[in-house]
Amino acid sequence: MPVLDLPTLIFLTLTVNLLVAGYMALLAKLHPQQSAFWHWALSCLIFVIASLLAASRLYQVPPVLSVLLAHALLALPPLLVGTGLVRFIHGPSAGLPFRIISMCAIAYLLLLSTSYTFSHSAAVLNAIAIAASCIWCIRLLQALTKPQFASRLLQCALALHAFAMLAETYLYLNHWHTALPQHTVALLQLILLSHMLLTTVAAALLPLLFFITREQLLVQQANLDELTLLPNRRHFMRESSAYLTKGGANTQLAVMMLDLDHFKSINDTFGHAVGDAALKQVAQILTQVLRKTDLIGRMGGEEFAIVMPNTSEADARCIGQRLRQQVEQHAGTVEGKPLNLTISIGATYAKQFSGLDFQTLLKQADEALYEAKRSGRNTVTFYRDRQ
Repeated sequence: MPVLDLPTLIFLTLTVNLLVAGYMALLAKLHPQQSAFWHWALSCLIFVIASLLAASRLYQVPPVLSVLLAHALLALPPLLVGTGLVRFIHGPSAGLPFRIISMCAIAYLLLLSTSYTFSHSAAVLNAIAIAASCIWCIRLLQALTKPQFASRLLQCALALHAFAMLAETYLYLNHWHTALPQHTVALLQLILLSHMLLTTVAAALLPLLFFITREQLLVQQANLDELTLLPNRRHFMRESSAYLTKGGANTQLAVMMLDLDHFKSINDTFGHAVGDAALKQVAQILTQVLRKTDLIGRMGGEEFAIVMPNTSEADARCIGQRLRQQVEQHAGTVEGKPLNLTISIGATYAKQFSGLDFQTLLKQADEALYEAKRSGRNTVTFYRDRQ
């Protein structure tokens, strides 16, 4: 079986990077709000140019181009990956650490320009610079909790890249005043190949990071209420029905409908911004008081729904009263406005969900909510079957 030699592999790697650069530029055109793509496209393009300059040493190109300029440019791609990540994570208008980058770049260029003709100094300085940029990128990605899978893959590629550069530094420093032995030359060739391949892998993972993040954002926008970040009506109904049908057939449960009292007058008196803040405050209280196993959703307007599996009627009554009291105590003043906010809760209880219709339970809780409204608000009312 024929084996590709090193020059062929390098040529293929550079070709892939050139194609990725074009792809990134196309994505930047299609998504002008995502300026990170321009950083990443430039990173791939500079990597190809710098690699070609470094390879030109084989053709007696002056060291000022094949060594000094090549190594100056080779330090840029991982740095541009980092600046692109800043814009990707924190937004297209996020400020970049220009002062620190400028100081590091000046120090690097000064050291490189004064020592590139000595032994292996250019390669050592470049390897240290690339390793430092990779570590910076890893730290930036640690702030990106989603998408976790793509982020971790990219962090692994960058960590391997940093390790390869540090290994290269060790090999050169270990033979600083001596000729490189044959086995060290072979290791350095392997490191060079891994450097180029890991650069290509990192470049390919960057668009994946974007698309997975975008997909997750679209799912979140489809499933979550934009204001409270609770499940919206459609997602709540789907998840609750699926959960109860699959695992809650033989469990006791309580279903509640919750409504903010006199919400229209709050909007009319204090404005919709204060009304929105009140809704967010109530959503936060619901999240804090209820258990992780409870399902919460915003049904629309000022109305919320709650499903509490494995909950007795006595526990449901206690939880309902605690919710009412927490809102009364902690949402009396919102955005500095004395709202005296209260809630009314209608609830229903079933010893077993098996054989029941979830829509029927919601209807019962809704009827109990209307009864709570009629009886003076700021109260918890349970459904009573009149049959």
